[in-house]
Amino acid sequence: MASIELLENDIAFERAPPVGLHARGVTILASKTSKILVNSFSVDLPSGSVMAVMGGSGSGKTTLLNVLASKLSKGLCCDGEIRYVLESGDYNSDVATEAFMAYLPQQDILPSRLTCREVLMIAADLKLKSSLKKKNQIVDQLLLELGLRDCAETLVGDAKSRGLSGGEKRRLSVATQLVSNPSFMFLDEPTTGLDAYSAFLLVKSLKKLASTSQKSFIMSIHQPRSDIIFLLDFVSILSQGNVVYCGRTSEMIPYFDSLGYPVPPLVNPADFFVDLSSVDARTEHSKKDSQRRLDKLVQQWEDHQSQMMRLITFDASKEVHPKNMAAKVSFWKQIEVLTKRNIRLNFSDHFTMMATFTEPALVGAVMGWIFYKPDPNTQEGIRTLTSSLYASVVLQGYLYLLFDTYRLTEQDIILYDRERAEGTVSPASFMLARKLLLFFTDDFMMIIIFVTISYFMIGLEANAGKFFLHFAIVFLAQLSCSGLALFSVAISRDFAKASLVGNMSFTLLSLACGFFVNSKSMPVYVRWTKYIAFTWYGFGALLSNTYTDRLCHSSNKDECEGNELIRSLGFWSDWKNLPLSVLFCFALGFFCAALIVFYIKKVDIALQNEVKSSKPEEPNVLEKDRESSVDVTSEEVEIDKGGDLESNFSESVPITVTLKNINLEVIVLHFSGTFKHGLFQKNTKKILQEVNAVFKPGMINAIMGPSGSGKSSLLNLISGRLNSSFVLKFHSTGSLFLNFNSIFEEMFKNVCSYVSQDDDHLLASLTVRETFEFAAALRLHSMKPQQRRNKIDEILLALGLTHCENTLIGNEFVKGISGGEKRRVTIGVQLLNNSPILLLDEPTSGLDSFTSAAILEILESLCTKCGKTIILTIHQPRSELFQKFGHVLLLSRSGKVVFNGSPREMLDYFSGMGYVCPEYTNVADYFLDLISVNTQNEGNEMVSKHRVERLLVNWKLNGNCLVKDSILDMNEISKEQFLAEYGLFMKKPCNPLLSYFVNLQRQYTTTRRNVDSLMARVAQVPGSGIIFALYWAPIKHNFKSIGNRLGLAQQSTALYFIGMLANLACYPPERDYFYEEYNDNVHGIAPFFLAYMTLELPLTAFSSSIYAVFTVLVCGLPRTAGNFFATMYCAFVIIACGEALGIMTNTFFHRPGFVVNCISLILSIGTQLSGLMSLRMSRVLKGINYLNPLNYTSMILINYSFPSDMQLTCQDGGRKPDGSCQFSNGHDVLLQYGLIKNTKKYLGIIICVMIIYRILAYFLLKAKLEWIRW
Repeated sequence: MASIELLENDIAFERAPPVGLHARGVTILASKTSKILVNSFSVDLPSGSVMAVMGGSGSGKTTLLNVLASKLSKGLCCDGEIRYVLESGDYNSDVATEAFMAYLPQQDILPSRLTCREVLMIAADLKLKSSLKKKNQIVDQLLLELGLRDCAETLVGDAKSRGLSGGEKRRLSVATQLVSNPSFMFLDEPTTGLDAYSAFLLVKSLKKLASTSQKSFIMSIHQPRSDIIFLLDFVSILSQGNVVYCGRTSEMIPYFDSLGYPVPPLVNPADFFVDLSSVDARTEHSKKDSQRRLDKLVQQWEDHQSQMMRLITFDASKEVHPKNMAAKVSFWKQIEVLTKRNIRLNFSDHFTMMATFTEPALVGAVMGWIFYKPDPNTQEGIRTLTSSLYASVVLQGYLYLLFDTYRLTEQDIILYDRERAEGTVSPASFMLARKLLLFFTDDFMMIIIFVTISYFMIGLEANAGKFFLHFAIVFLAQLSCSGLALFSVAISRDFAKASLVGNMSFTLLSLACGFFVNSKSMPVYVRWTKYIAFTWYGFGALLSNTYTDRLCHSSNKDECEGNELIRSLGFWSDWKNLPLSVLFCFALGFFCAALIVFYIKKVDIALQNEVKSSKPEEPNVLEKDRESSVDVTSEEVEIDKGGDLESNFSESVPITVTLKNINLEVIVLHFSGTFKHGLFQKNTKKILQEVNAVFKPGMINAIMGPSGSGKSSLLNLISGRLNSSFVLKFHSTGSLFLNFNSIFEEMFKNVCSYVSQDDDHLLASLTVRETFEFAAALRLHSMKPQQRRNKIDEILLALGLTHCENTLIGNEFVKGISGGEKRRVTIGVQLLNNSPILLLDEPTSGLDSFTSAAILEILESLCTKCGKTIILTIHQPRSELFQKFGHVLLLSRSGKVVFNGSPREMLDYFSGMGYVCPEYTNVADYFLDLISVNTQNEGNEMVSKHRVERLLVNWKLNGNCLVKDSILDMNEISKEQFLAEYGLFMKKPCNPLLSYFVNLQRQYTTTRRNVDSLMARVAQVPGSGIIFALYWAPIKHNFKSIGNRLGLAQQSTALYFIGMLANLACYPPERDYFYEEYNDNVHGIAPFFLAYMTLELPLTAFSSSIYAVFTVLVCGLPRTAGNFFATMYCAFVIIACGEALGIMTNTFFHRPGFVVNCISLILSIGTQLSGLMSLRMSRVLKGINYLNPLNYTSMILINYSFPSDMQLTCQDGGRKPDGSCQFSNGHDVLLQYGLIKNTKKYLGIIICVMIIYRILAYFLLKAKLEWIRW
């Protein structure tokens, strides 16, 4: 019998101070409802032990782990005692401070642009005070021990750029915590995402560290393999927050045996005991029986603990407090390490670095072009020059505010939160290290580029003193925006909320700066706001720098037009030193405010997904929303009603799926950053090589293999879901057969349903039942409503979802169903299709063993009773379930086939090669171990590589012929033949009209329930109108009112941004759900697009009418019906165009932060081109303006704001030398500024522009999904 022998590594860790854990009656409650989340947990865990906390989803594993690690959420309270005690040696404070504690959260938070070794080395620098040689030695040995040696120089990567696999990232996260040489370490789901072999090696490494270095480990774990269980010293089993067992692993099996629950042969004890203590909610009968059994097990454990167990007494004088167990270095060392990391991260991100220097050059050039050398001797020229000074202070600073907010939320703040929670960095060191790097690249270089280009293009005075004063003002303004970005992110880590804080702050800054509304004529209740707006000081300083003693027609400086303009706007001549000082104080103040908030508001990522409170179950909480039940149908067809799930699925035609010589490679285009070998380089990676396989009907066909073996890629390939992009090009060869007939990819896609690996597309605001009802209305449109409801009831019952059918799906912000329940909802939606072939990508990933078994039992039932062909990928199948697989395709990490056949044939095949599975070992785990390469050391690597190569060669020579023989006689099938044979089972798109109404009903339901998106649509625009009224009302009829009217018309361009933000709040989740439905061939683009518009446009019209009330009637613009409806009409068009731009950008890019930055750049330029900022633009810019809705709306609004019959006074300024008024009526203003336009013509044009924007958005979506497909 062949066995897998492993060589052990030695790790250079010094012996950590031994620390034991003593918990007494720990009970955790939700503080709002007093519901018990974990009940009476007690344990004595000596140093050098490994303990696992097991249980089903929602059993309280993560909550218990967090509380034991002193991470108590605000929404929870805890009773009982938790003590950490030094177990040997004399207690002293020096020893205590060396007893470090580490915590591994569920999420892998790693810098994507660093290599594996760099990440680990930085963690060592932040946590260890050892010499560089010692740290290098520890890092090298951790890379070896955790199987990361081969990818040590590989970038971590992210969704944009490929790097480490999910399993490798998980192991790297473990290494970053182990590097501190902790005495005690908590690990939340450390094996999630790892294949069975990697999980076993990880736990084996932890066990070795525990025994050799006296470290203690407590981990939560979902599906431990049997040999992992016997590596553990202690096990705790939880169910519904109750302790079913907590003690030594060696005593666990005898304990349950004494209760009458012996472990059956060849069954994993962990799976058996978790099943035993889980509640099966699939039927009312099974729920009552399993709940009764659980209550009995809990009571039996309480009795056993009180009678048989004797808790250890400990010396309280040797207690160590967890707050003193954080590994960290000195403050200045933190700054040094963080600065080095920031330099590496920033300079390795070539795209961001290029954008950092391109953006100010582009914005500076466009701004200089818009305001190119105006004539200061005309009213048009003065207005244009003044507008350019305002844009200099605000435009670049605002764009940088959004950019830095996005950059912070994307990665910087996530890394900071993890390291702050670990105690390795402080807010001060994080902020100082970040600013040390960005001060030169962002604050200095961006502004010098922007100012150098825009200053001279605008035609400002070529004076060195004035140029550098201009630079200093813009520099300090952007520095203030940098501080405001940090402050916004300190308030909220979510980009949408942080950008809202920044946008609202900047709205105040722009209104109070004195450009749009004269600071002298502001109402007294808001006039004070100019003193807290750094833009007021910046704008005033630039005005003073530009106009002081300029445009003089006499020797009296006071009579200079420049000085008079400065005074009319509420500022002072030669006003420089004070605003510079105040601007510096503002910048410093924002950073200090951010620092204070960071210190006060500590975010611990370990608590992000934890339930903060728990409400009692309300099964009918949403019954009042039953009107959203979908009863639309296009055709009524009678079907028989059966009593179970299978009877309501028509029996499928048996389909055998055969793959012949499948090869897949990906060509990655990446930016090299050097000209030596070209700026862009291509890397080719082979994912699948010569895959031949047969998948049979009436059985579960499993694709197994270690991480990176191409399992998911194979499913995506055959289902037609591998879409190339601009940087990723997939190339595949080979043939696909159905029942020995060669078919095309599109044919296969029409007869299969696909369950993706994640459930992010589910709509958080729908209940479980509503999700099924809307899905059934589109997929089962030929059925009567009652028949559809019967089908839904049976699927809910079969999937065990009846108990939560009226519960919201939820997300990270809204409490909803559990992860396992979401997985079952996703599977259930696909079961509605009744396709003969069902593909599932990791359907059990992240689920507990009981839920995983329940899902696989349902799938097995569908196979055997309905004749479906089910193909799934799976990491760690349970032993008893593995035996039920019909066919298994085993892939090695190179994407090559090691075996394809039945489990029985697999046992015989490997036995013939000398690899006989031991008696008490999970067969699937054993075979996965065989084909995995162990890179812990060179000896293990050489042996395992030789073994895998031998297996691959043997299959190629002997086993592969078994599959090839079965695919020799293959025929091609035409589309007509395919339709004749499989037409009955093909997915047919829903009728467009029916699809439209179902989409409309679903989107109405989600919008009504989602307060954030509803407020984004209904409240933001009226809110802007109210704020404008506070600053402008009442508008008078004097000289200053001219600038105020121009400012109010220009401020209407802000609605462009509001339209975009409303789209960002509502569109992305609907888009993601639609993408899934489109990939399932449920309906086309038009029904979704039109339904979205049907909801959006009436809400936009309503908010526009309220906006018009405040800007026209309250502010005091001409109170005529024409002006009111023109304002409402223009506001409607501006918001709708902003929405359309949002749709276009959200189609191009998936990440919201990137979308906001792109749109904001476009919209900012669009607002400058409105025609009210620069009154003299080049012909090219006027040509571009033909598609700019703001150009038309601004001209309409300003013409209605200055009617010919409006009389103006000039007591407050604006007199000619002869004493007459420069502007005596509205017509004079429009004439001198060159703003007289045909408003009727423009009113017709803007509706055409709005329609063009919508058509562009529609065709861009069509190009993404149908034509180019990126």
